[in-house]
Order: sequence, then C-alpha cells, then structure tokens
Amino acid sequence: MAKVKVTLDSRQNCRDKDGKYPLVLRISHKSRTRDIGFDIHLYPELFNPDKIEFKGIHNAVRNTKRVQKVYADIDLWLDENKAEIKLWDISKLKDKIERKFFKKQSELMLFEHAADLFTRFRLKGKYSTIASYEDALKVFVKFNLKRQGKNDRVIIKSLFSWDRNKDEYRVLEDYQLHDFPIKAIDKDFAKRFEAYMSNRFNAKNSVFIHLRSIQSIVSDAEDSFDELKGHKPFEGIKKVSLPNKPVVLTKLEIGKIRSLKSEFDRTNPKYHAINYFLFMFNNMGMNFMDLALAKVGWFDGERFNYTRKKTEEEGDNFSIKQNEENIEIIDSYKEDKKPDQYLFPLIPEDTPEERVFRVKGQKTKWFNDHFTEIANHLGIEKNITTYTARDTWTNMGLGLGIDIRKISKGLGHARVETTEKHYEQNMQFNLLDEMNAWITGSKEP
Repeated sequence: MAKVKVTLDSRQNCRDKDGKYPLVLRISHKSRTRDIGFDIHLYPELFNPDKIEFKGIHNAVRNTKRVQKVYADIDLWLDENKAEIKLWDISKLKDKIERKFFKKQSELMLFEHAADLFTRFRLKGKYSTIASYEDALKVFVKFNLKRQGKNDRVIIKSLFSWDRNKDEYRVLEDYQLHDFPIKAIDKDFAKRFEAYMSNRFNAKNSVFIHLRSIQSIVSDAEDSFDELKGHKPFEGIKKVSLPNKPVVLTKLEIGKIRSLKSEFDRTNPKYHAINYFLFMFNNMGMNFMDLALAKVGWFDGERFNYTRKKTEEEGDNFSIKQNEENIEIIDSYKEDKKPDQYLFPLIPEDTPEERVFRVKGQKTKWFNDHFTEIANHLGIEKNITTYTARDTWTNMGLGLGIDIRKISKGLGHARVETTEKHYEQNMQFNLLDEMNAWITGSKEP
C-alpha cells in the first residue's frame, strides 16, 4: 500500500548554503520512494516530523497549516483510491499527486497520454482502434516535420513499443522529441493540422478519421486531468465522413466470378480469393475481418455461428444457414483441422493477438490486388474490394424491396441510419435514373 510522510531530505548534497534541508513529501510505493518538494528549507532542530510542525521561517504558522492540510488530503486520497493505485508504478503515482495536490502544471504530452490510453485499449483487445489512432499520430509527426521545414514523406513503422515487464506501451525514443504538449494544441493549431491533411490526402474520409482519432486522445486526457477541463481544440472543426459509393455487382457478374474459379486449382491464389468472396456474399455480406477470424468449430454442420468482431461488445451474434456452395467451401478448408483452428489460411495460427489486425490489413491488400486482376480478366469495369460482397448483398436486398431495417440487422448495424447513410443514396440514384428513363422515353414504365 502506498504511503506518504512529510520529512527533510537529509542528504548532504541537498543542503542549501545556510545548512538547511528541503522539506519534502516522501512517497513510498512498491519498495520505491520519490520526493516532492514544498519549496521550504529548514534546520533539522526546528522541524517536528511527528506533528508536522516547523518554525524559523517567514509565515511559519501559515506554512505549517498548509503542509499539514496537503498531507492529510493526500493520505485520505490514497486510502480512497488504494485499489486503483495498487496497479500504478511509483512514477505515475508521483505524477498524479503533483498535478492534483501541488497544482503542478506539468506538460501533459500527447504521445505519452496516447501510450496510457493504448495500454487500456489493449486490455480490452481493441487492437484495431490502437492501430487507427497510431496512424493518426504518425500523420501528426509528419505535420510537425513539415512545420519545421523537414521531410514529411518519411516512413514511420511505429511510434510505440510494448514493455512486457511493465505491461504498458512506451513512446519510442526516436519519437519522444516529436511529442507535443496537449495544451499547446489550440484551435489555430487544430485548423492548420486539418489544412495540412486536406492538402495531403485525396480521400476526405482520411482527414475525418485522423481528426476524430486525435480528438479522442485529447478528449480522454481532458476527462482524466483537471487542468485540461474545457480544453477542446477540435470543437467546431467539421468532422463528417462522406459515405463511400458502394461498388455493386450484378448477378451476371457474380456468375462470371463463380465460373472463373473452375479455371484455377488450389495452388492458385485467385482460387482462394474467389472462395472468400463467395463465402462473404453468401453469409449476408460478412466482413472480411470476420472471415479471416472464422474458426472450424463455428460451423455446426448446417449453420455458421459467429460474433461480429467490430461489434462484439454489443453481443452482435449471427447464425446463418449455409447454402450448398458455402458448405462445399467449408468442407474444402476444414480437413484435418481442429475446431479452434482458423478455417481459412489467412492468419497464421501462431499470430499474437496484437498482430492479427495488421495481418488482416496485409491480406486485405492481397485480396484487393487479386480481384483487380480478376475484374480485368472478366471485363468487369468495377473496383472490386473486400467490401464489394457486402455492398452487393445489401443493394440486391434493397432492390428486391426487403425492408431496410431487416437489411440493417443482417449487416450488423446498430442503427438503421448507418445503413441508410451508406446505401440509401445509391438506391435513390437508381430510382431517379429509372424515373428519368421513363420520362424521356428511353424506357417504358
């Protein structure tokens, strides 16, 4: 249990020129100690440590009462928060006490706080969020490099490392110099950061995603520290994502893809890419991440049962009856595999959990590259990606007149508005095109 006491730092090298010693709050935690100074120097004979009383200085009575109150407040706080404090190291405890009770305006740094936030995310298994936030911080580094007149086109692999001994993320030494005080991120800075990204990225959604990520880190710091209350530098900056236009295949185009598979054997990666596409399409537009994580045991012989990774905290469970095509695909991959093994050879079995998201990203590019070649071969002038099976399933369902609420449920969207945002505009365009064709006489109603 953490303890504190008020004492003199009696080391000889700490004496001032008059032979007085500094009065300190000594923190003891996990067999380590740290001192926080009161900016008071005393002769040992004029200090009573038992009663925390001292004399021989200007305003001795008032300063004595101040020190006694600080000590009492900290002692009570330690007792009230002992369960949480037990998990901290001595440095974090000292930092918390300095800010809370000594009003030390230490520079709360963006990357340092992100490391703490990522540690909490890791405990929840939110590795994709960590990766997304870190990508935004990499852009932040490049923005600062640009402001310094340096090359901002450098490749940054990672800003953080995982300290296995302390079970926490650490800012890599090479990037500690690029860290930035959170309070220094004001509205003007935020606007210039947005302008930098708008000029750099063609995809406007990239700007939106990175802005939201940095804002989330700053907002978490604001919630954590009193001195940051009300610090909202990104407030007022428009952060609206634009729905990507769905890439939708026709039944004829899907038939061409099915037929093409017969031209390949299992040694050809395009054989597997087509299987993955069909499996996702047949499973109500399954997400590629869920496909990659699929386990052999999730298939009970008739139905495929899984929890959507993106919304697993909400308990988003699916149980989908498999058609003959999917059963054949499952049978071709599950041979000699145990129930807890991955069904598809996308993620190696020994991949650490924190690396799964990165591996999935590599396989996403692999899939998209092969389907670019497949589309070109079949004369399909569409950019087919891992999202296309999902977009196609959705639009076919809406085109058949299926209630959008049912479609939304099948997609695993928490709100029907999410489905409408991504797909209804495309349906409206189709209806308007059809109406225009009737009016102009190019199509009979």
